[in-house]
Amino acid sequence: MQTDGGLKTGLDVLKAAALGAQSFGFGTAPMVALGCKFLRICHLNSCATGVATQNEVLRRQHFHGIPEMVQNYFRFVAEETRELLASLGLRSLSEAVGNVGLLRRREGVTTKQNALELDGLLDSPVAADLGACGPCVAPPAADGLAARTVADTAAAVAARQGGDFHYAIRNTDRSIGARLSGEIARHWGDEGLIEAPLTLHLSGSAGQSLGAWNANGLHILLRGEANDGVGKGMHGGRIVVHPPAGARYASQDSAIVGNTCLYGATGGELYVSGRAGERFGVRNSGALAVVEGVGDHACEYMTGGAVVVLGQSGLNFGAGMTGGYAYVLDLTRDFVDRYNHELVDIHRISLEGMENHLQHLRGLLRNHIEVTQSPWASRLLGDFRDVLHKFWLVKPKAASLDALSEALRRAA
Repeated sequence: MQTDGGLKTGLDVLKAAALGAQSFGFGTAPMVALGCKFLRICHLNSCATGVATQNEVLRRQHFHGIPEMVQNYFRFVAEETRELLASLGLRSLSEAVGNVGLLRRREGVTTKQNALELDGLLDSPVAADLGACGPCVAPPAADGLAARTVADTAAAVAARQGGDFHYAIRNTDRSIGARLSGEIARHWGDEGLIEAPLTLHLSGSAGQSLGAWNANGLHILLRGEANDGVGKGMHGGRIVVHPPAGARYASQDSAIVGNTCLYGATGGELYVSGRAGERFGVRNSGALAVVEGVGDHACEYMTGGAVVVLGQSGLNFGAGMTGGYAYVLDLTRDFVDRYNHELVDIHRISLEGMENHLQHLRGLLRNHIEVTQSPWASRLLGDFRDVLHKFWLVKPKAASLDALSEALRRAA
């Protein structure tokens, strides 16, 4: 059990442990140790200390944090925790976990505080449950699809040979690709199998978090549909999802992947021949994606990468978006009422003055068609000149069109 929210000292850790916590999440305090002044303007991309910003100028001029600052802070937290444990006669933090007898209720200052009912938190757990308190890490399952993919590809990964592997998948198969990505990273680090990609060909319905933390050189091709979290934390490689053979529905009108796809992705490519759920690309900082429709809150808090939406978008598009950009098709002419106006601007893509964006969008469409055989994308590319003026370029207000165009030119 993990707890977080305002933990700052060793005493906080000990109190949380006594209430049953076995893991402790720190957020604000390490940021302060790195120089954060708690100005609460993180979402504006104008951090005065260069901590919470994608602006390289602010980072270079104002950010002076080093890893040792955070290390030193946690040494103090650990030292205080040890001192408190020693004063209580406890030999380890494990002995404090679930030991609510260490806690005493204090009298409240106000009537409202005294009215709080805390008996449920301070009651001692029944004896039968005490064994559950303490560090416990479940070993990876020895069977199932995740284990099979690792076993089947072990020789190819070790020899850096790549290869193609075919599997049926169902919705109880979760986080497929994550364990294999770990093996790839263990052998070859950040570069993975770029020179000789490993490809998993899947058919069926994937469970949650398909391709989570996907490594460089791992390609996942799914013919079917997937649940939430596709490409979560994705770092490299490619994930492709398209309808099964003989599907009778129009891909652009049907949800084929779930919510929070590409959450926190840092790289790689995702191509979806169909619609996605809500919060697509949240906190994406480097991945490239093409999808044929998204729900509400797409590209929320996005800081990098590129997203192409070839269909309907939900409400609140681009909220908190401070980096990257998106191309959004607006056939119904209502996108101006669907994007978040606080931090992003939208511009029509035209034949004049936006040649780099035009060529980039056309190239992404071609890539999408090549890997998904999407009829909808093929139709759009065939009528590209006619539909071009129906695309919006969505970018952070702080990013200039000229800078984006120049970056695309250099990349090309």
